[in-house]
Formats: sequence, structure tokens, C-alpha cells
Amino acid sequence: MSRTIKFVLLFGLILSLALSACGAPVPTETPIVEAPAATEAPAEAPSTDPILTISGAVDTELALSEADLRGMEVVQLNAEHPKKGPTDYEGVRLSEVLAKAGVQEGASALLFTASDGYESEVAYADVEACADCLVAFDGSDLTMVMPGLSSKAWAKMVVKIEVKADAPAAAEPPANPNIILATTTSTQDSGLLDVLVPMFQEQTGYTVQTVAVGSGEAMKMGEEGNADVLLVHAPASEVKFMDGGFGKDRMLVMHNDFILVGPAADPATVKGLAIKDAFKAIFEAGAPFITRGDDSGTHKKELALWKSAELDPAAEKPEWYIETGQGMGASMTVASEKAAYILTDRATYLANKDNYQLEILVEGDKSLLNVYHVITVNPEKWDAVNYDGAMAFSKFMTDPETQKVIGEFGVDKFGQPLFYPDADKTDADLGL
Repeated sequence: MSRTIKFVLLFGLILSLALSACGAPVPTETPIVEAPAATEAPAEAPSTDPILTISGAVDTELALSEADLRGMEVVQLNAEHPKKGPTDYEGVRLSEVLAKAGVQEGASALLFTASDGYESEVAYADVEACADCLVAFDGSDLTMVMPGLSSKAWAKMVVKIEVKADAPAAAEPPANPNIILATTTSTQDSGLLDVLVPMFQEQTGYTVQTVAVGSGEAMKMGEEGNADVLLVHAPASEVKFMDGGFGKDRMLVMHNDFILVGPAADPATVKGLAIKDAFKAIFEAGAPFITRGDDSGTHKKELALWKSAELDPAAEKPEWYIETGQGMGASMTVASEKAAYILTDRATYLANKDNYQLEILVEGDKSLLNVYHVITVNPEKWDAVNYDGAMAFSKFMTDPETQKVIGEFGVDKFGQPLFYPDADKTDADLGL
């Protein structure tokens, strides 16, 4: 064997041994991939179903859900339970819940009712003094947390809070309980006084003797000291009454409007005319017209309308101009019987229209506004006048609750109010 071949074989053997000494190649390490952490379930949203009702002597009765409660300021506090000792609670302050409902004056106690029928009553004065009283969340239930109060007040599973109030103390009977109200016939014939006078008497202890006459006659009674308070609708004459010192207080109460009514045949063809033109048409046609002729507010308005038309049938006394000397209701009865025209207030007409064969022919003119004031008769002129009673009636007529009754009177029957309340306005607001 040649020396070269031997060298090649030797080199191959050495290389083979070197490779064996290095050992098998180390396999590449597979990276470990951690499994993703399990995602936490989202917190359950508060329920929107009512879980607590607030009722009783409150401005607004409430039905609150958990979401409603948690929408208020949620607080955590540690309170001393009468039996359990110091305990952590989460909830909303009871004072905030009650403020949301609006507790009325005269509240005396809170009555808690649980879902199982259990009831617990707590004096309202104690609740007012308890800044840390809570409506606390207890799972799906509510617990009253009432620090400083007995364990009975710490009601569980509460679903209702009723605010209780003592019956108002009976009003002290007035020293002089009798008052005389002189008023226009429209307030009587419309039925409004049938509603308001009993309300006033019940609330105050006064007894009202109502004398329903025309506004002029009512003011004459006031001038003679034969009435304590007036409810009238003749603004120009009322100003003279006050300027003469016969009235002490004059307050705006309400308004409606005058309308011209007549037979459906409308012989003078006045339907849809302006009121001044309608009066001219009646005059020219010699159509029957009924006038009260009693110096009432309506009569005064009628005379003013004839004057605006530059006519004076009251002085000329034509046959077609018929004077009744009676109130509004009786005068409309005559107009219906004679198929005549007549000026009336809307309230009296609507309240009695089924009794007449009369239709509204002219309405809506600005000059037909009909405004009512209440006036106390001046006690400085007549010692016998019951001024306290007169003021009590005046304040009653302008009280917001009475004004609300006035504004709703007639709506259920006629689809519109018979009078519009004005105690929050001035004469200037109405164009007087």
C-alpha cells in the first residue's frame, strides 16, 4: 500500500473518532406556551325592576330599582348593630332617598314593610336626626341600617317605605264665623260657587251667605255696608268703588269672556261679524234683543258695546229691545223663548246651554274679555263688616290650590274650562 493511501485512511479514521466524541446533536428546545388565563365573568348589572316603593305623605311616589338606588351616592360605613356589633354596610343614605320623594310637612313616622309582611315603624324625628341611616344592599334584598335605634328599626328585606303624617290640627273656629258674599249671578249660575264655597267653609270654619246679584248691585251692597266681600266683574266700576274708599283690598281672580248668542236662524245675519258690527246689524234689522237692565257687569258691558257702535237703544227703547231686570240665567231663558239675541258670559251659557235654543254667533273679540276681582269691603267705614272673614275668602280665592280648581272647572263636562285663573297676573297683563 502506498504511503499516500495509508495517510488518507488514517486521516479518515481520526475524523470519524472526532465526530463520535461530539455526540448526537442536541435537539432544539420547543418553547412552552402557557394556556391563556380564564376570562373573569363580567359583574352582573344592577336590576331595573322596582325593589323599593316610597309612598304616603310625599310629593312624588317612587318605585325604585336597584339601578336607581345605585345611581345615587353609594357609601360604605361601619355601624354598630344592636345585636351583631360593628358591621360593614354598603348602601345609600335614607335621607337622600326621602329627599328624592319629597317628604311633606307634618310627617310623623316611617313605616317599613318587608317582603314577608313584617312591619316596623320609626318616628320621623329620629330618622331626621340619623345622618348615617342607610338603605343597605344585602344581596338582592334591602336592609335598613339605623344606627342608634332599636333592632326593630333594622328591618330586613324591605320593599316599601310609607311616610305617615299626623292629621292636621283642626283650625281654630273664627271669632265671627259669618260672612256675606255679594257676587254676580254668573258665578252662581255657572255652578262655580257650588264647588268653591263648600271648600272654603270646610277649610276655614266660616259660613258664607251668598247673595247673587249683578255686579252693580253687589257694589251697592258694599257701599252700604251690607256685604263683607264682593266677587264682581265690572272693572271700570270697581275702580270707582275703590277710589271712593268703599273697598280696602282688590285682587285679580280669573277671567273668561262674553259671547253674543241668538237663534240659529240669525235674522240679523250677525254670525262671524265683529261685535260692534253685529250690534249695528241687530239695530238696523230691529231683531229682538234681550237686555238685563240690572246694572250688572254684563249689562254694563252691553251698554259699552252699544256706545262703541254709536247707538243707544237703552235711551230710545224700541220694541225689539226687551229689558228683563233679571239675572243671566233667567234672561237667557227669555231670549230663548223669544228667539232673541243676548250678550252673556261664556260660563253661564255653557253650563246651561241644553236648556236654551240659543247658539254662539259672535265670540273672540278682544273687547269681550270678562275679568273678575274679589274685593274686601272697607271696615273703616262700617264697624260691623267682618274684615277677617273677607280677607280669609279673598286669600282662599287667590290661593294656588283654589286657582287650580278654578282652571279645571268645566273641563270634564265641556272640554274647556269655564274660567281661567289669574291670581298670578296683574290687570295690565290682561290689558285693563
